[in-house]
Amino acid sequence: MIKNKDPIKKIEIDGLDFKIFKSGIKKNNTDLLLVTFPKFSSISGVFTKSKTPSAAVIDCKKKINFKNRSIRCLLVNSGNANAFTGLKGTKTVNKITKFLSNLYNCDENEVFSSSTGVIGEELKPSKIISCIKNKKPVFENSIEEAAKSIMTTDTFPKYYISKVKYKNFEVNVIGIAKGSGMIAPNMGTMLAYIFTDLNVSSKVLQKILINENDKTFNSITVDSDTSTSDTCLLISTNQLKNKKINNFNDKFLNNFKKCISNIMLDLAKQIVIDGEGAKKIIEIRVENAKSISSAKNIAFSIANSPLVKTAIAGEDANWGRIVMAIGKSYESIDQNKIKIKFGKNLVTKNGMRYSKYSEKNLSEYLKNKEISILIDIGMGNHKWTVYTCDLTEQYIRINADYRS
Repeated sequence: MIKNKDPIKKIEIDGLDFKIFKSGIKKNNTDLLLVTFPKFSSISGVFTKSKTPSAAVIDCKKKINFKNRSIRCLLVNSGNANAFTGLKGTKTVNKITKFLSNLYNCDENEVFSSSTGVIGEELKPSKIISCIKNKKPVFENSIEEAAKSIMTTDTFPKYYISKVKYKNFEVNVIGIAKGSGMIAPNMGTMLAYIFTDLNVSSKVLQKILINENDKTFNSITVDSDTSTSDTCLLISTNQLKNKKINNFNDKFLNNFKKCISNIMLDLAKQIVIDGEGAKKIIEIRVENAKSISSAKNIAFSIANSPLVKTAIAGEDANWGRIVMAIGKSYESIDQNKIKIKFGKNLVTKNGMRYSKYSEKNLSEYLKNKEISILIDIGMGNHKWTVYTCDLTEQYIRINADYRS
């Protein structure tokens, strides 16, 4: 997993332009990312299923549903979620959209935006518009600085850079994301943006994004709270000279699909590693379940259990909490068939503690920064993997003082 990359790494995607501003939404840091694209750039997106979505999410959802959709401009602000702000929030999005469409001579439906930060506080459009009009960008076309500008409680910028082959063409792909708390997505992610230059239709990108989303961003949790602002966009400038791809089943597209999957999973893991106050990343694999939905439900029941997460934070070999979390999933299981393993340590077998179980070995294993837990249900052939982190006192301190 790539975490700390070369900070001066420049964008290698033709037509993609990053401008990073300090508008004053946040006290001391950059808080505005403006991304522009060539005409006819393709876009796909998935969004939060929260019933209290932000104004930006509502606006983006409408535009993503257009048949011949394209994108010319993306604006992301951090420090203010522009959520639960009523008609004022909608007007803010509309004013910023109109300003950017005039500035870049494009249709308002080609302008997309995202907001992240404190919920319920008014976001003043004049501050953003004035900044773009009158201030020079603090940074331009720096991938790391772009990732920094969308951070809130994150402790490090999250991004990923890759190349992949499509036929004889070299395809460039960049991903940036933010997220640390309020992480239990039921759509795409907290905020994530993936950019490429492959010449491909929005329709094909949408299918790729939906297919890969469930196994990556939809399989992480930090605190079981789903954000009002969750957004994941997959965008192409279409500047590569390949013949436009309109067929999702194009056999030459498989490497690109795998690349997108790898980027999304890497960014998802970076978000988990950076979970507020987290010290450990936890992989929970459920195997041999009756169905995928059963495997997923059991995995999330474990991953979202405060008792499981605090035990791992304290390096306490209290494996009984895993048993508890499996039970509270209410899935149909036979407890006599369940096997539980921490790393290579077999803990349970035949409905009870394994006869050769060593608490000393398990306690030693729990000192690791990366913990793997395997649950073998023994009732089918379906599986699912979820990633989470431990729960520490630091999580409480961060969230108790979030607005101060």
